[in-house]
Amino acid sequence: MGNRATLEVISSNYTGNTTPCYIYLHWQGSPETVIELVKGAAPNMRKSDVSYSTARLIAHICSKVDGGLSVGVSPPTREWKNEFDNGHYVIDVSNGHITHNNDTGYDEVIAKAIEFGDF
Repeated sequence: MGNRATLEVISSNYTGNTTPCYIYLHWQGSPETVIELVKGAAPNMRKSDVSYSTARLIAHICSKVDGGLSVGVSPPTREWKNEFDNGHYVIDVSNGHITHNNDTGYDEVIAKAIEFGDF
């Protein structure tokens, strides 16, 4: 069916910075691929602004995925979390962590200390 997942960008150190959307990946949802995509976008992702960081991550993902399919956005609602093969990832740009919420029922930190932009 796919290798689907959703991604959410947050900044836990900055209040009022809520995610504007979830990023949907159809074929790139494995933990290894998500980490690679986030690390590739990280220098251009502003750790104090979730909206800018989300846009930069989407731009980077789209530059890596051929064609007009396989990447989308959805409202940041509960119905879009954990609905897919690889669950939901939370990228915290303030501390550099990626947390994976999958069907096991618990959150697992899968990457730490990713350096995001400080501008």
